Amino acid sequence: MKSDAKKIALIATFLVLHGGVKAQTSLSPERAAILQQKLDNSVTAFNLPGISASIINADGDYWSGASGLSDIHTLDLMNTGHLFYQASVTKMFVATIIFQLIEEKQISLDDSVGLYLPVISTVPSDTRIRYLLNHRSGIYDVFSNAAARNNWYATPNAIWNPKDVMETYNSNPSFAQGTSFLYSNTNYMLLGMIIEQITGDSFAQVLKDKILIPYNLNQTFFLPEDTVTGSITKGWTSFTLPNTYDTDAAPILTTCYASMSFTSGALISSPQDVVKFTRLLLSGEILSHATLDIMRTCTNVNLGNNSNGYGYGLMRYVFDGKTYYGHAGDLSGFTQLTVHNNTDGITLTISINRNNAPRGAIAIELLSALQNEMILSVEAQPENESRIEVYPNPSTGKVNIKFGDKTNQKKRIDIYNHLGQNVWSTMLKNGKHSITANLKNNPDGLYFIQVTEGLTSETSKIIIKR
Repeated sequence: MKSDAKKIALIATFLVLHGGVKAQTSLSPERAAILQQKLDNSVTAFNLPGISASIINADGDYWSGASGLSDIHTLDLMNTGHLFYQASVTKMFVATIIFQLIEEKQISLDDSVGLYLPVISTVPSDTRIRYLLNHRSGIYDVFSNAAARNNWYATPNAIWNPKDVMETYNSNPSFAQGTSFLYSNTNYMLLGMIIEQITGDSFAQVLKDKILIPYNLNQTFFLPEDTVTGSITKGWTSFTLPNTYDTDAAPILTTCYASMSFTSGALISSPQDVVKFTRLLLSGEILSHATLDIMRTCTNVNLGNNSNGYGYGLMRYVFDGKTYYGHAGDLSGFTQLTVHNNTDGITLTISINRNNAPRGAIAIELLSALQNEMILSVEAQPENESRIEVYPNPSTGKVNIKFGDKTNQKKRIDIYNHLGQNVWSTMLKNGKHSITANLKNNPDGLYFIQVTEGLTSETSKIIIKR
């Protein structure tokens, strides 16, 4: 029992030091400068008014940067304190709350809409919650109707409830549930209504109670109910010309827009809050890993900008051969992206104040710079810093471990991935001072080698990169 307790304590310490967002420190000034240069280059190369980004790496080190302009007319600079309309990134928060309710056994994936909501003429009452989450319900996207979108401008102060939006602007389903894929904002409006019906509270209050307050996300707001504290950047678009971004989108970013969008897209937040939430969610801090496995079960579908699948409130991305999960958001004046990779433990959030920005290409630029930072940080470790010698580093999977001391004590060697999961372990016999670990079947990424000798232990890093 003492041995197990000691092991649990060691792993807990490991996770505090290397996982989640609990023990953040800044990236090195050199790497921060490279990332900042990537943002600066993106403003020019991709015709962006401005951009703000936040990153957390496998060690919990963080970086936030901004470049370009918040206001292209007054020349106000973009800064890391600006808030952004998150558009469909809202859906990842909504899906998280639905799965929290599922884990609390208040609802199930196979419950029907009709179990919780009154009859809505264009929504089959037998539609299951699972098909709302993964956009396989067939239900029409209410914002495919231009008349609905025109209301944002025509009646900016109007406040709608989602049932009225659907009854006024929706059409009949495109196909039977479960038989195909159609991205539909209506699905997530229905999920928001179900959340309110089950909890008896407004979605804004449930969001505070279940996510914002417990996880200290104090720069995230749900419109139109919340009062926003902080500076929202201006978003740039054109209402008439394609590929032109010189018109302030404010005339459509109204109370009407927020109330009609409801839980499909009415969130405002900072990149720092979104990156923290994404990290907490996809590293298993908010929901169980079994639930996350469901959320990551995707329909294979090309959604553009390196996205090749949609799960249960998560989009799947591939950047430079590595798979990330998260969500994107699109709105006149704004382009959003937030993603996390479980192998490398990298979380990235990008916020841009114009629509149709190439978030995929920008993500690749930033992620490649961070991958290089991981490798360089390992290579730069002084050899005399530890008695553990690990080579080659980076490795393609075959890892040689050598110990500088000549003691004859038994040694236990454990290798953990960035989540603190033990992927390889062995005991080294008395008098033996080297061993080879085979990690060829493990994915590329950052790993930690822990050598325990008696009551003392040391840790070293290893990168697996093929």
